[in-house]
Amino acid sequence: MDRRLVWLLFAGMLATGAAHAQLAFYGMGSGGHLAGNNVGGTGANGSFTAWGGTVGSYDNFLGAGPLKLGADARYFVQSGSNSNAYGNQLRGGMLGLRLAVHPPILPLKPYLQAEVGGASTNYGTSASRTLNFAYQVQGGVDWRILPHVDVRGEYGGGKATGLLGGASLTLQEFGAGIVLRL
Repeated sequence: MDRRLVWLLFAGMLATGAAHAQLAFYGMGSGGHLAGNNVGGTGANGSFTAWGGTVGSYDNFLGAGPLKLGADARYFVQSGSNSNAYGNQLRGGMLGLRLAVHPPILPLKPYLQAEVGGASTNYGTSASRTLNFAYQVQGGVDWRILPHVDVRGEYGGGKATGLLGGASLTLQEFGAGIVLRL
Protein backbone atom coordinates (compact mmCIF):
# COMPACT_ATOMS: atom_id res chain seq x y z
CA MET A 1 0.00 0.00 0.00
CA ASP A 2 1.28 3.45 -0.90
CA ARG A 3 2.53 5.45 2.12
CA ARG A 4 0.57 8.51 1.04
CA LEU A 5 -2.65 6.50 1.15
CA VAL A 6 -1.82 5.23 4.65
CA TRP A 7 -1.18 8.80 5.86
CA LEU A 8 -4.43 10.00 4.24
CA LEU A 9 -6.39 7.23 5.98
CA PHE A 10 -4.73 8.05 9.31
CA ALA A 11 -5.44 11.78 8.90
CA GLY A 12 -9.05 10.98 8.04
CA MET A 13 -9.44 8.89 11.17
CA LEU A 14 -8.06 11.73 13.26
CA ALA A 15 -10.39 14.23 11.63
CA THR A 16 -13.48 12.07 12.24
CA GLY A 17 -12.64 11.30 15.85
CA ALA A 18 -12.10 7.57 15.21
CA ALA A 19 -8.75 7.86 16.96
CA HIS A 20 -10.22 8.93 20.33
CA ALA A 21 -7.53 8.60 23.00
CA GLN A 22 -8.05 6.80 26.31
CA LEU A 23 -5.38 7.70 28.87
CA ALA A 24 -5.17 5.60 32.03
CA PHE A 25 -2.89 5.13 35.03
CA TYR A 26 -2.52 1.92 37.03
CA GLY A 27 -0.93 0.50 40.13
CA MET A 28 -0.56 -3.19 40.92
CA GLY A 29 0.79 -5.42 43.60
CA SER A 30 3.16 -7.57 41.57
CA GLY A 31 5.61 -10.41 41.71
CA GLY A 32 8.54 -11.25 39.51
CA HIS A 33 10.21 -14.58 38.97
CA LEU A 34 13.72 -14.63 37.50
CA ALA A 35 15.40 -17.90 36.50
CA GLY A 36 18.26 -18.93 34.26
CA ASN A 37 21.86 -19.88 33.72
CA ASN A 38 25.09 -17.97 34.35
CA VAL A 39 23.40 -16.07 37.19
CA GLY A 40 25.46 -13.04 38.12
CA GLY A 41 28.20 -14.15 35.71
CA THR A 42 29.04 -17.10 37.99
CA GLY A 43 28.12 -19.87 35.56
CA ALA A 44 25.58 -21.21 38.07
CA ASN A 45 21.89 -21.80 37.50
CA GLY A 46 19.45 -20.12 39.84
CA SER A 47 16.09 -18.50 40.37
CA PHE A 48 14.17 -16.32 42.78
CA THR A 49 10.77 -14.74 43.25
CA ALA A 50 10.42 -11.19 44.51
CA TRP A 51 7.35 -9.16 45.51
CA GLY A 52 6.56 -5.47 45.18
CA GLY A 53 4.66 -3.14 42.94
CA THR A 54 4.19 -1.95 39.37
CA VAL A 55 3.02 1.50 38.29
CA GLY A 56 2.34 2.60 34.76
CA SER A 57 0.23 4.32 32.19
CA TYR A 58 -1.31 3.45 28.87
CA ASP A 59 -2.90 5.43 26.09
CA ASN A 60 -5.24 3.85 23.55
CA PHE A 61 -4.59 6.31 20.76
CA LEU A 62 -6.20 4.47 17.86
CA GLY A 63 -9.49 2.61 17.71
CA ALA A 64 -11.52 0.66 15.18
CA GLY A 65 -14.78 -0.62 16.64
CA PRO A 66 -14.00 -2.70 19.73
CA LEU A 67 -10.25 -2.90 18.93
CA LYS A 68 -7.97 -0.33 20.58
CA LEU A 69 -4.29 0.14 19.75
CA GLY A 70 -2.07 2.04 22.12
CA ALA A 71 1.16 2.26 24.06
CA ASP A 72 2.04 1.22 27.61
CA ALA A 73 4.89 2.36 29.88
CA ARG A 74 5.61 0.82 33.27
CA TYR A 75 8.08 0.67 36.16
CA PHE A 76 8.34 -2.16 38.69
CA VAL A 77 10.23 -2.60 41.97
CA GLN A 78 10.29 -5.99 43.68
CA SER A 79 12.36 -7.55 46.42
CA GLY A 80 12.39 -10.67 48.53
CA SER A 81 14.44 -12.23 51.28
CA ASN A 82 16.96 -15.02 50.96
CA SER A 83 19.66 -16.54 53.11
CA ASN A 84 22.09 -13.62 52.72
CA ALA A 85 22.00 -9.95 53.69
CA TYR A 86 21.39 -8.68 50.14
CA GLY A 87 17.97 -10.12 49.41
CA ASN A 88 16.60 -10.67 45.93
CA GLN A 89 16.06 -7.43 44.03
CA LEU A 90 14.38 -6.85 40.67
CA ARG A 91 13.64 -3.42 39.17
CA GLY A 92 12.86 -2.30 35.68
CA GLY A 93 11.09 -0.14 33.19
CA MET A 94 9.41 -1.16 29.94
CA LEU A 95 7.67 0.50 27.03
CA GLY A 96 5.69 -1.05 24.20
CA LEU A 97 2.58 -1.48 22.10
CA ARG A 98 -0.77 -2.58 23.45
CA LEU A 99 -3.82 -4.11 21.75
CA ALA A 100 -7.09 -4.21 23.70
CA VAL A 101 -10.62 -5.37 22.98
CA HIS A 102 -13.49 -3.32 24.42
CA PRO A 103 -16.70 -5.30 23.82
CA PRO A 104 -19.65 -2.87 23.74
CA ILE A 105 -21.77 -4.73 26.33
CA LEU A 106 -19.34 -6.57 28.64
CA PRO A 107 -17.39 -4.84 31.43
CA LEU A 108 -14.30 -6.98 30.60
CA LYS A 109 -11.50 -5.58 28.44
CA PRO A 110 -8.80 -8.14 27.60
CA TYR A 111 -5.46 -6.87 26.33
CA LEU A 112 -2.14 -8.07 25.00
CA GLN A 113 1.06 -6.01 24.92
CA ALA A 114 4.68 -6.44 23.88
CA GLU A 115 7.32 -4.35 25.63
CA VAL A 116 11.06 -3.81 25.72
CA GLY A 117 13.22 -2.08 28.29
CA GLY A 118 15.67 -2.74 31.06
CA ALA A 119 15.61 -4.77 34.25
CA SER A 120 18.25 -4.60 36.94
CA THR A 121 18.86 -7.30 39.50
CA ASN A 122 21.38 -8.25 42.14
CA TYR A 123 20.69 -11.96 41.42
CA GLY A 124 20.38 -12.31 45.21
CA THR A 125 24.20 -12.44 45.43
CA SER A 126 25.52 -8.89 45.97
CA ALA A 127 24.66 -5.36 47.13
CA SER A 128 24.89 -3.87 43.61
CA ARG A 129 22.54 -4.57 40.70
CA THR A 130 23.39 -5.49 37.11
CA LEU A 131 21.47 -4.03 34.17
CA ASN A 132 19.84 -6.40 31.69
CA PHE A 133 18.05 -5.79 28.39
CA ALA A 134 14.52 -7.13 28.88
CA TYR A 135 11.53 -7.91 26.71
CA GLN A 136 8.19 -9.30 27.67
CA VAL A 137 4.69 -10.07 26.39
CA GLN A 138 1.90 -9.43 28.90
CA GLY A 139 -1.72 -10.43 28.76
CA GLY A 140 -4.47 -9.45 31.10
CA VAL A 141 -8.00 -8.32 31.70
CA ASP A 142 -9.33 -5.02 32.99
CA TRP A 143 -12.79 -5.34 34.56
CA ARG A 144 -14.82 -2.14 34.87
CA ILE A 145 -16.24 -1.72 38.38
CA LEU A 146 -17.08 2.02 38.19
CA PRO A 147 -17.35 4.41 35.20
CA HIS A 148 -13.61 5.28 35.24
CA VAL A 149 -12.20 2.54 37.49
CA ASP A 150 -11.17 -1.01 36.55
CA VAL A 151 -9.61 -3.87 38.47
CA ARG A 152 -6.82 -5.67 36.64
CA GLY A 153 -5.25 -9.10 36.55
CA GLU A 154 -2.12 -9.68 34.46
CA TYR A 155 0.59 -12.21 33.60
CA GLY A 156 3.68 -11.68 31.44
CA GLY A 157 6.65 -13.69 30.31
CA GLY A 158 9.88 -12.84 28.52
CA LYS A 159 13.65 -12.67 28.84
CA ALA A 160 16.29 -10.57 30.54
CA THR A 161 19.68 -10.79 28.86
CA GLY A 162 22.75 -9.71 30.80
CA LEU A 163 24.63 -6.82 29.28
CA LEU A 164 27.70 -7.56 31.41
CA GLY A 165 27.75 -11.21 32.55
CA GLY A 166 26.12 -13.02 29.68
CA ALA A 167 23.17 -14.23 31.75
CA SER A 168 20.10 -15.39 29.86
CA LEU A 169 17.21 -15.25 32.29
CA THR A 170 13.52 -16.05 32.05
CA LEU A 171 11.52 -13.12 33.44
CA GLN A 172 7.91 -13.68 34.52
CA GLU A 173 5.70 -10.96 36.00
CA PHE A 174 2.24 -11.29 37.52
CA GLY A 175 0.07 -8.72 39.21
CA ALA A 176 -3.33 -7.44 40.26
CA GLY A 177 -4.41 -3.87 40.86
CA ILE A 178 -6.49 -0.83 39.98
CA VAL A 179 -6.73 1.17 36.73
CA LEU A 180 -7.94 4.79 36.67
CA ARG A 181 -9.11 5.86 33.22
CA LEU A 182 -9.34 9.56 32.34
